[in-house]
Amino acid sequence: MLSINRILWPTDLSRGAQPAFSHAAALAHWHDAQLHVLNVREGEEDVRTDMAEQFPLSDGTLAGYLDAGEASGRPFDVPDLSLEQTQVDAPSPAEAIVSYVEDHDIDLAVLGTHGRRGLQRLLIGSVAEEVLRRAPCPVMTVRAGESETSAWNVGNILAPVDFSEGADLAVRHARELALTYGARITLLHAVEEVMYPSAYGMEMADIPGPEVIERVEESLATMAREEIGYEHVVVDSVIGYAPSVILDYQDENEVDLTVISTHGRSGLERLLLGSVTERVVRRSTSPVFIVKTFGKSLLPEDAE
Repeated sequence: MLSINRILWPTDLSRGAQPAFSHAAALAHWHDAQLHVLNVREGEEDVRTDMAEQFPLSDGTLAGYLDAGEASGRPFDVPDLSLEQTQVDAPSPAEAIVSYVEDHDIDLAVLGTHGRRGLQRLLIGSVAEEVLRRAPCPVMTVRAGESETSAWNVGNILAPVDFSEGADLAVRHARELALTYGARITLLHAVEEVMYPSAYGMEMADIPGPEVIERVEESLATMAREEIGYEHVVVDSVIGYAPSVILDYQDENEVDLTVISTHGRSGLERLLLGSVTERVVRRSTSPVFIVKTFGKSLLPEDAE
């Protein structure tokens, strides 16, 4: 299992933040980890006063968050969790969240992607996006919606693979998460077509043929054997633009969780998400577990 001792669930007390709580709580329960609840007060005085009156969150309120959208009974109760609730005043919620992660040695942050300031469109909020880019630990995003993924019935994990070092790291985290959830893993690679503008004076490249797909799937099978073991893992490759391939695969195969890596750029204060990861996180309707090539790894020592 992953090495997780402290999980952070930031909340702006909006409905958009609520679904992430059940995922944070389930992982905290299974890993015997401390669950930190953080509320950052900002905005007008009446909003700040309202936030102060609602916090800390009662066991009854948190139990309601656990039960919302779940098809089956939860395997634990709120009093079973080791909870620490904190409310702070700060002009920048994202900066306050990242500072909390650093100051409290948080292993995993679990974020809702539609908050108080969120727009009703398929974009993650600016706060979640900034935390994703700057937090030195893995981040899990959970979108609020009509069909919310169960936090304790995750059966199908998708791990997109581009054969980079970051993808290897994500696959190892996916393996450990599969052990936690009792889930199967799909390793997916998008074989992108190469096209050149007509100004290059070159003809359009051929669409990758069956021999390319065969070689890719052989490489995925090797990864599956070496990193996971053949049991509970399948491999697939699809021709197309990587973000679209991943998002379509999610929808067509009832994926419960996607594990993907980011590619940080060292030396920059504002670390950037990879373009594929950013597009997947922005549009995914199911939770996404983002592993970073910089910062903290959650892998147990024997899985490094």
